Amino acid sequence: MNRLSLQETLNLLGVEDADGTHGQLERLRRWVEGLVERHGFDYVSENRCKLLDKWAAHKKLKMKSCC
Repeated sequence: MNRLSLQETLNLLGVEDADGTHGQLERLRRWVEGLVERHGFDYVSENRCKLLDKWAAHKKLKMKSCC
């Protein structure tokens, strides 16, 4: 499989834009690319709401301060 671009990733998730740092968006792209490789494009499209919720929870946990 060819590497997904960030725009292709966002299109697959059904969103126009995603906020986050360059590193966070690259992590999102790689995560979705792995899901496509394991489960296919249809899986990602059919589960995009659940995947976006998981991504939001992941970002929230990673951004919490340890203080």
